[in-house]
Amino acid sequence: MNGRQAGAPVGSQGLTPVGSPNRIKRRTAPGLGSPRFGSPQFPRTDAQNPESSAEPTRSTFAERIYQSTGRLRAHPEPGSSFGLVSQTPIAQNNNFNMHSPGQLSQLDLGAGSSADVLASTGSPAKSGAASAAAALRRAPPPPVTMSAPAVKPVKGGAVQASTSAIPATVIDLPSQRMYALAVLGLLVAWKLYDAISLSVDVGRTSFYLFVKWCLLDSAMWYGAWFLRIPRLSILSHTMYALIALSVFINLNLFYLTMSVLTLAVKPVAVSLATGWLRSVKSIPWLGPRLVGDSDLLIDSFELDEAHILGRHTIHILPHSLTHMNPQGRSFCIDEAQLRAEPWYQKYASGLFGHSGQSQTLIPILINGTHPDSISYAYTSFETGQRQLRTIKNTGALQMETNAVYPTLGNWVMATYYLPVSEVGAYEIFSVKDRKGLEFRTATQAPPTIVVTCPQAQLQWLDNAHTGDNFVVGSDGHASICQRIDQDHMAESRSTDDGLLQVVVEGYEPIEMTVVRLVNGHREVISLDGIQPQSMEAQPTHIETLNATQIAAIEKWSRFKTRKSAYTLSDTFLRPGEYVYKLESIRDAANHSVVMSGLGGKGIFDGNKAAEGKATSYMARIQVHRRPSAGWADALLNAELPLRLSDDRARKSDYALPLTLSGTGPWTVNYIIDNGDEVTQESKTFSKATDSTIDAWRPGTYHLLDVDDKFCGGQASRANITLVQAPKPAANVSSTPITAHECGGEIGALVELELTGRPPFAVHYRERNLRFPNSRPITRIVRTQQRRHSFKVMPDMAGTYELEFFRLEDDNYPSGQPMSATIEQAIHAQPSAKIDTLNGRISSRACMGEELELPVRLKGQGPWELVYNIVYENRRTSKTVSGITDESYTIALGAFDNAGEYTIELAQVKDGNQCARDLIDVSTVVTVREGGPRVGFQCPDNGIHVLDGEQAQMPINVAGEFPVEVQYHKVGDTSDHVHTATIRRKPQQQSSSQLASVIAYGPGEYELLAASDICAGTIDAQRARCSVHVEAKPSAWFVTDSLRRDSNDAHDTGIWRLHESCEGAALQSAFELGLSGSGPWKIDYRVDYWATGNARSGVPSFTDRTITHSLVVLQTSTLKPECCEPGLYRYTLLSVRDERYQKPQMLLAAHEAVAAEAGVTVVEHLITKSPLAELRAYSPDGTPLDTSSSSRGSFRRQPRSIKHCLAPGQSKSDGDAQTWAKLHKYLPVFRIEFEPSGKAPFQAWVEVFPASGPSEVVHLEDIAGYSQPITLPDHVASQIGRYHMRLVRTRDARGCEHQFVDPSEVGLGRADHGSAAIAGGIEIEYIEAPNARPASASPAANPSRNVCVGDVLAFELRGLNSWNVDYSYNSARRSTSVTKRLFRRIADVPGNFTLERVCHRAANECCSEFDDLSYAVHDIPRVLVSGGKDVYQDILEGDMVDIRLDLVGAPPFTFTWQRRSIDGAKVLESHTVKDLDVFSYTISAASEGTFEVTFVQDRYCQYPKA
Repeated sequence: MNGRQAGAPVGSQGLTPVGSPNRIKRRTAPGLGSPRFGSPQFPRTDAQNPESSAEPTRSTFAERIYQSTGRLRAHPEPGSSFGLVSQTPIAQNNNFNMHSPGQLSQLDLGAGSSADVLASTGSPAKSGAASAAAALRRAPPPPVTMSAPAVKPVKGGAVQASTSAIPATVIDLPSQRMYALAVLGLLVAWKLYDAISLSVDVGRTSFYLFVKWCLLDSAMWYGAWFLRIPRLSILSHTMYALIALSVFINLNLFYLTMSVLTLAVKPVAVSLATGWLRSVKSIPWLGPRLVGDSDLLIDSFELDEAHILGRHTIHILPHSLTHMNPQGRSFCIDEAQLRAEPWYQKYASGLFGHSGQSQTLIPILINGTHPDSISYAYTSFETGQRQLRTIKNTGALQMETNAVYPTLGNWVMATYYLPVSEVGAYEIFSVKDRKGLEFRTATQAPPTIVVTCPQAQLQWLDNAHTGDNFVVGSDGHASICQRIDQDHMAESRSTDDGLLQVVVEGYEPIEMTVVRLVNGHREVISLDGIQPQSMEAQPTHIETLNATQIAAIEKWSRFKTRKSAYTLSDTFLRPGEYVYKLESIRDAANHSVVMSGLGGKGIFDGNKAAEGKATSYMARIQVHRRPSAGWADALLNAELPLRLSDDRARKSDYALPLTLSGTGPWTVNYIIDNGDEVTQESKTFSKATDSTIDAWRPGTYHLLDVDDKFCGGQASRANITLVQAPKPAANVSSTPITAHECGGEIGALVELELTGRPPFAVHYRERNLRFPNSRPITRIVRTQQRRHSFKVMPDMAGTYELEFFRLEDDNYPSGQPMSATIEQAIHAQPSAKIDTLNGRISSRACMGEELELPVRLKGQGPWELVYNIVYENRRTSKTVSGITDESYTIALGAFDNAGEYTIELAQVKDGNQCARDLIDVSTVVTVREGGPRVGFQCPDNGIHVLDGEQAQMPINVAGEFPVEVQYHKVGDTSDHVHTATIRRKPQQQSSSQLASVIAYGPGEYELLAASDICAGTIDAQRARCSVHVEAKPSAWFVTDSLRRDSNDAHDTGIWRLHESCEGAALQSAFELGLSGSGPWKIDYRVDYWATGNARSGVPSFTDRTITHSLVVLQTSTLKPECCEPGLYRYTLLSVRDERYQKPQMLLAAHEAVAAEAGVTVVEHLITKSPLAELRAYSPDGTPLDTSSSSRGSFRRQPRSIKHCLAPGQSKSDGDAQTWAKLHKYLPVFRIEFEPSGKAPFQAWVEVFPASGPSEVVHLEDIAGYSQPITLPDHVASQIGRYHMRLVRTRDARGCEHQFVDPSEVGLGRADHGSAAIAGGIEIEYIEAPNARPASASPAANPSRNVCVGDVLAFELRGLNSWNVDYSYNSARRSTSVTKRLFRRIADVPGNFTLERVCHRAANECCSEFDDLSYAVHDIPRVLVSGGKDVYQDILEGDMVDIRLDLVGAPPFTFTWQRRSIDGAKVLESHTVKDLDVFSYTISAASEGTFEVTFVQDRYCQYPKA
């Protein structure tokens, strides 16, 4: 069966298979009176025919007739008839592929997204024949599969996602891809520019470009691999392959002369570049100036093909053909839409040439002239009668032109669409043109079958089961409650024949596809194999028909439409949304209908069903989940039963929480059983959250059932019990505690018997009746037991009353009142304890010291006290009698031994001789043998500190901390004693530690005493420590090698170093004097005044101030500044040494003002070296070089002076006398010095002639600051370039300035390896350029007549760079030329003149021409039949005149030919010469194409030779 997979049974998931006798009942037309939901309109009919692509395509008879003619100008696609497959809006035959629930066919995606769904039945076809044939040849769409996105595997089987090396937080991924593609585009454009520029010169290569692009391409591919940009990343082996490919391409582009790219790729690139340049040049005014005389345009210039225009083709017409429905398809009509159209639609379509939407269009293929009338035969399926119908207004029919045959005149291949609105069989009868000629029709063509389009709809059954709250809403959708178990389902089956039925109508057998969506799960159900039914009544007039009529009716009756109904049933055991969609139907003629309104998006791709009313192809059943109710888990997990209490801290009622499921509101029914009666109640809830039942009566609460908005459900069977908690009670009794030696009762034993829920708390008041005005003491007894006892034994004697007044338990935490009283007479026992009220008891003592221990006694005196003294496991007992006071002090001492002593109070006895043993009443005293021991830990030479710092003297302390130390300064007349307290350092465990005490100034200090709790001793050998202060460092200039400034007074002058010349090596330095502990770091300041500063030496007018640092290990020198001329002043600011790390400021002094203060300010003067430059002047004294010089400018590029000579005026072309006449017009050169130098001066000038070695000219005794330079005649004696530059200058002080390194003198010439001479003046004599026509160029024509398309070439002489000025049609232009051959294309007729050529390096050196003017003539033209392509159809024997029009300068010569219509063969050729007129006529009666191939006038021809 088509499209169904094995093992996927129809009707799974609750649906009953098709054909089951228990679940599907057939309903015929008489039983379809039930109402149906949705729109009354049936879905449109959509057409598909994927089956046609699988069959081999066969040509029709008309193709076979015309295959040999070779006149079909529009080439047909393979498999089409006459080169055409018509697309029709009506349904086509197809194989309807069904899919299992796990597959998604293209049809499943719906009409909205299917590529095979065509327009509705009434829509006219709009597409061309080629697109229709391609649509018919398409294979059925493949099943849509769901797959996870692909990930890239890596080595080891892991999967790694592509991640960019640049974080997305820096640059997002789309921007990274955009930047990478932009860089790639720029590199490609750059490479194309280099390749095209190089390809202009044939045979030229460049190793530099090859290396450059290999490196750039390698970097680009490496970057693509390294950056790992998603969608642009490449693997490592791909990177190597791309680099190798780039090297191969670069090798062919830039290095090899004859390469693969030269033969294949470069012509294409040159063609693209040429087109671009032509487009730019076509821009008015700006284009020619941007492009200029490009060699690429010159080499690729082509003449316009418009010089030979028009062709005349003669053709003889064959017979016309016609064929109805060439594809052999069947069609269908939607009768519902036909009935819905207005009555006038049929007549309007005949008048205005368009059909109604319900009409079906049958294609009729016409190959020939336009038809005037079409006759066809119609046979009815009902009666079998045949009718002949004729359409005379063929212009009203829809028509598509498939192909035009220029060789056949007005012949065309066209498709006419015949509109039909009746079901039956159609076949062509005859077609005639305007002349009455009848077309040939296809033989043995089967009739075209038009049936009713299949229709189907979903509708609810009238006798649907009304149980389970089944309701059909006003919107057409239904709802039902969930069916719970199999028993319930069995009951429903006995009375339920289904809720939904499918009503189908069409040409049987019919196949249907129903899609069910249950909670997002899609299931496809195919209902196929519906066989024809014979249940319809036979015609009543059958007996009146003859055998021929009955046979005709039986022949066509199988195409009649039949109607059937099928029921869909479901179990509805799962709650949720059940959506049924009648997705597609297909009849026996392969007419497929895809229901409209739902496509690949919507409810059938797993989303929620669309809102709105139900339609005829979609129904929705909402299966509501039955509600449930139960006690909350928190309640079930609580301690049961729940207790009700009247206590304010406990609950008197409960809110029993519920858990509800379903759709609100809910109504919960429950009962309360208290043993005596059963009460039933109900409660309604609007929300599932915070739903509780209020319980305040004791009893058992049981849930019965629950109802929600839609359905009823069951409730939990668990019960909740509430009980009333009883109040607590207590029984109190007591027994006296008797001690005969103490005179009677000393206490009472109280026993409690409790009822209630533990824990219990018993409150009572205790009162001594001896003191009636005293406040009672309230006490609480807490216990977890129901029987409890406790003792009452007060210290004070008397009669005690115990009043019990309140009892608490767990149910009544606020307590219940009670009343019970106990009285007991008690004789108190004596007691004693160590008294700590008067202060802290000392726990430490020294040997030989006495201590006192205070004790407080209670009871009736006098008392007797027994205490023990425990020392080193020895116990000494002592007794003290006759104590009458409650406060007593025990005297302890004196202690003879060191250690720990424990004093215990053992027993006390009162005046009644009642003794009481004391337990754990003791204290511990630690006795020390001696005090602390202290001593200094100073070095032998004492402690050394810096000036201003406070000294800390180290001291060693052993003893109990804190320790107090006393010391004083030896020799201090005030006898002041300093005291310091030494405390234990953190985490210090030993009894000895190293501390320090403060020294108050330099001197010697002595320890006097030390103590903690005991007096200590002083170490006699370390009792003293001395403190010393270190001296500060200093620095100064030593003046032995300095001199005073002669301009200053002798007593106030500043010491200076000897003067130095600029650029000369310094021979001396400043010597430094130092004191302190090295190494030293010295900070000093350098003030600089330039030579031109008028206030040199004034501190506030310095040109520059810099601070330096200098590190000195021993006695050292300070090197002065050099290079720049001017006055330098050096000032020592501060000094630091090894001891004093903080800088010590120095006093600024230019002479020693004290014995300990030296000179800290000195100066140094550097004189400026003599500077000069070479200048050039015209003979009248005008400067030729107006640029100002600056310091160091002589090492820059030389200044160039050029002098232009006409051809023949140079020494090389003329004689010495001519050159001597020109020599007086040469420039004059002078040497000029700056005023900073001191005259007289000397100078050395190096001269480089045009040929030969250089010479150095020594100029002496230059008294002034400017002097001319006279050069020998042999230095500048011919055309060429020579140089002059300064080598060295010297003034009267001996200061020199070296302009050129001595090792470079004589090496400035090019033949010595240097590319240029640095500094100085460059002189060049230039000969004017010249231009002559190239011998092989049309420019060499003496007549100066050239044609459009000729290349004018001129040979240029002179330097290898020129500016050429020319005019073309009075438009003056200038261009730069670097080649010796200047070329220009003559692209338009007019006049071309080469006017002037100049050297580009010296634009004023030019040559003008008056004999290089040319007349540019246009190319002749010829027009065949007015310059148009004429296709003329004639009958055999007719004659045609073909006219040729000539444009140009007579006489003309041309050649014309006659070719076959397909152009493959030349049938005849003729040449006409010396024609002085401008027209010519050719008379022809033969078939073929007439055209001109060559034309020539007086000056030019086309095409060129």
